[in-house]
Amino acid sequence: MKTFKEYLVENKKIYSFKIKVAGDVPEKFQEALKSRLDSCKVMTFEKLSTTPIQKLPLDFPGQENKQVTIFEVICEYPITPPEIETHVKAMGIDESCFRVRNSGEPTEVDQVLLDNEPSGEAMLSIGLEPDAGKIKHKDYFGDDFNKGFLKDLSKTAKQRTKDGFAAEYKIPKQKTDKAGSMSPMSTAGNPDPRKGN
Repeated sequence: MKTFKEYLVENKKIYSFKIKVAGDVPEKFQEALKSRLDSCKVMTFEKLSTTPIQKLPLDFPGQENKQVTIFEVICEYPITPPEIETHVKAMGIDESCFRVRNSGEPTEVDQVLLDNEPSGEAMLSIGLEPDAGKIKHKDYFGDDFNKGFLKDLSKTAKQRTKDGFAAEYKIPKQKTDKAGSMSPMSTAGNPDPRKGN
């Protein structure tokens, strides 16, 4: 049986954040912020990546032609993004030039999924043949295609019935009474409500 201490160690919660800085990162930013967050027992503080210079960076609509440097911070003790923002502001970085987010936020998870795309191509172009523009539309659309499709379909249906895989469905014939054709909802023993019986 496990001891109480072992259960505590297994259930240790961590607090993970992404810090994004648009533009130039101040010298020794990483070391200075890590020392400011020492009270939260920083487990890791690492630079994940730096994006190329972009016309409008993803999280910074007010910043133009800037690169974005992304850091990941993992702490043992509870802390919130606004608390980290306070520390970053105290280091002299303008509020419009940085963002602090939980690593589990949907926008961050989506960004990680996009970053891990194997090819780096646009999703719409993946799987297209190189000569996709040279497709003959008559091979896939139109009356000739429909006629050929129906012919193949009937051939396949006949083969399946011959092999005993499927029985052909036949529409049941409607019974008629003395007054004419019966409603599909009425039965032979029930009077027709239209006659006023």
